[in-house]
Amino acid sequence: MQGLVNFAQQVALVLAVLLPTFLYLSAIGLFLFAAWGLWQQAQPHNPFRGKPWIPWVSLILSGACASFPAILNKVNISGGSTVTMSVVAGLTSYTAVDTTNILGATPGATVLNIVQAFQGFFQVFGAMTCFFAMMAWRAAVSGRSNRQWGGCGVQFVFGAMLMNIYTVSQWLVGIFTV
Repeated sequence: MQGLVNFAQQVALVLAVLLPTFLYLSAIGLFLFAAWGLWQQAQPHNPFRGKPWIPWVSLILSGACASFPAILNKVNISGGSTVTMSVVAGLTSYTAVDTTNILGATPGATVLNIVQAFQGFFQVFGAMTCFFAMMAWRAAVSGRSNRQWGGCGVQFVFGAMLMNIYTVSQWLVGIFTV
């Protein structure tokens, strides 16, 4: 079990490095696209004829990508969690768990111990899911994807639930145990 937990933590560290890279590259790219799109709207060959909101959506998402940790912290606080996100300090406030005695006194306690052992991976993966939900929403708004806008919102909510997997697991264990 310890090897699987170590592997998941290493994957989480890789994702914790990739996520800020994706965020800041997306913020720069979306800002440049928004500036170009606003400039193109003044041209006679406007490529955004009929869809004038696309550069504005890109500008707003550029700011959302640049301030992504603050958005995730507000989402976590709204969900009743104390998990804090930071792209500078390893992305999460996760602390490692000793897996030598992972079995609990009850099956519910064992599930909670296992979830806590993999919590670092779930937090980073949830943050990445929220980022990709934002990018999928932009693709849906601009007409490059057949996804529905509401589906992107559902993906964002499930990403937030993954970031708070321990709180969700406590709730589920409380429901299914008598």
